[in-house]
Amino acid sequence: MSIEEFVPKTRTSIDNLGFLFGAGTSFESGYPLVGGLTKQVVGALRGDERTVLDEALATFGQSYDDASGTPNIEEISDMVIEHHTNSQLERFGALKEKIRELVRDAILGVERPDISNQVAFFERLKGRAFDRATDVWVFTTNYDLLFEDACAEVGLKMVNGFIGATTRYYAEREFSTVSGTISGGRFSQEGSLTVRIVKLHGSVSWFRKGERVFEAAPGAINEAEARCMVLPRRTKVLETLSKPYDRLFRLSSLILGDKCKHLISSGFSFGDSHINETLITPKIDSGAISFSNFCLEEPSSLNSSRGRPNVWHFCKDKTVNGGRETEASRDTWKFSEFVKLF
Repeated sequence: MSIEEFVPKTRTSIDNLGFLFGAGTSFESGYPLVGGLTKQVVGALRGDERTVLDEALATFGQSYDDASGTPNIEEISDMVIEHHTNSQLERFGALKEKIRELVRDAILGVERPDISNQVAFFERLKGRAFDRATDVWVFTTNYDLLFEDACAEVGLKMVNGFIGATTRYYAEREFSTVSGTISGGRFSQEGSLTVRIVKLHGSVSWFRKGERVFEAAPGAINEAEARCMVLPRRTKVLETLSKPYDRLFRLSSLILGDKCKHLISSGFSFGDSHINETLITPKIDSGAISFSNFCLEEPSSLNSSRGRPNVWHFCKDKTVNGGRETEASRDTWKFSEFVKLF
């Protein structure tokens, strides 16, 4: 199987191609999935913090099971934040920030992550650009820096909305800039692949000062400065309505169906209803994009669109297109196998 089988135009060009990447693309590099992250975060809570967590969950008739790691970190975050909003008690606000801190620590605690899959992915895309001016969009909810590091390793230009040197500042206009040369008053665009990365939930390298958002090496960020990351949640509406996330979602909505007409997903669970309802489902249902999802199991959260001809789900044991299921056996739900498609 290769990319040409579901996106035929890639035989000659990968322009208008975009990717939606989730935690599954970082798992083989050493980062935890939701289940592992849940156990790691809850296990790191102090005794008094765990008591506050139990109190928050009890208001929803729930309790945390240490053995199974349920409810997971997304569901826990939803309940803690909702209870803090309703109660306005400081201990629940403090727990919310503690969870954010522990999620950050879990990401930063992975020493020397393996970027070989990400490097292979970008090397293959670079070969398909044929030394022409080409843009590829990457939309991701991952906090880690695997794709940024891989771009540097392969020698690709990466645009992520920040401008500067050691400390960079966020400027949305950067997403629309192009590189090139001027000769005799004529502009010639640089003939190479540019990777434009939109991090929908922030990054371990982002921090906030007042109303402005900056980027720096994670180790250079002062702990007194607010790390700019949206907590793992099922419903992230409130946080994603604030800057810069509101702008990133608006940008993504404008790009999908215009500069990105073919969206390919890997390692994404579609558990975030805000992304589904704001970005994915409307673009699928309007026919603005073709959508190909490589997954272990078909996501039930996209059931309303599964019958559309522009939707493909390539699962471990079946292929679904236009609502029709065909038996199949494949390992492309693993990112290491997914990259070989290109």
